[in-house]
Amino acid sequence: MKISNINPHIRVVMRGTLKNGQSIRRRVIYDYELIYLEKGSFTFMYADKKWFCTEGDFIFIRPGVPHSFHIDNGDISQPHIHFDITYRPGSEMIPVSFKDFEEMSEKEKGWIHENYFDEYPNEPILKPRDIKAFKEVFMSVFVSCENNDNISAKGRLIELISIIINDNFPDIFEKQSSYSVSNHIKDYIDAGNGLGLDLDGFARLFSYSKYHIERKFKENFGVGIIEYRNNKRMQYANRLLETMSVSKAAEELGYNSIYSFSRAYKSYYGYAPTHSTNKEPSR
Repeated sequence: MKISNINPHIRVVMRGTLKNGQSIRRRVIYDYELIYLEKGSFTFMYADKKWFCTEGDFIFIRPGVPHSFHIDNGDISQPHIHFDITYRPGSEMIPVSFKDFEEMSEKEKGWIHENYFDEYPNEPILKPRDIKAFKEVFMSVFVSCENNDNISAKGRLIELISIIINDNFPDIFEKQSSYSVSNHIKDYIDAGNGLGLDLDGFARLFSYSKYHIERKFKENFGVGIIEYRNNKRMQYANRLLETMSVSKAAEELGYNSIYSFSRAYKSYYGYAPTHSTNKEPSR
């Protein structure tokens, strides 16, 4: 996704309420929807997983993702916005969908907007760092629309999208550079660093989602990060065994025990690590 893609079109801004017993049956929407659960609670089915939404939650529904809910715990108040992140010719003519994918015509299926966040887990509840500031921007879109100030409404929606991305999808704008995060991770491992890290550890270190870095690494190098790390571990192990014991090498490489290191080494080389050193393992 590029920053130049951000050119939103507001489809619906509504201060909606639903009564106890009402439902939204399973559907797929063409656009994005942001709901503020101002009052009440409900159980939400999103991508075939159940979520319990409570008062104060912001719920972000992406295009093409099936969802449904039933109100069975009292009335709810749910101001919500339907919008396209990227304006397309004819966006004004596209309605809000209440159909499941199988019920749509081929023309309607073509209205489903690109889901820019499909590499992320389907978790609909947003986690703004400053919930109060996020709510203020969200409600300002309503005020601008009610005052027929469409330019301000669009500007405030861009601000809202910016907060959503920065707080929940910070790596979505991939740097337009030949030196990507995949290269950075590879160089880091090649230098003998991070040999004890798991995928979550690499994600924290490089401030990207683990799904993103794993996918990009495989695209660029044809192998997953952990498999690449394991191979480099073994190559580095031979150099370490020239000057240290098996137990010290295992510790240096981040293995939990000498036994797990020995198994990995033998699986990779076909012989035990003691074959590569005259040093006895530490007891």
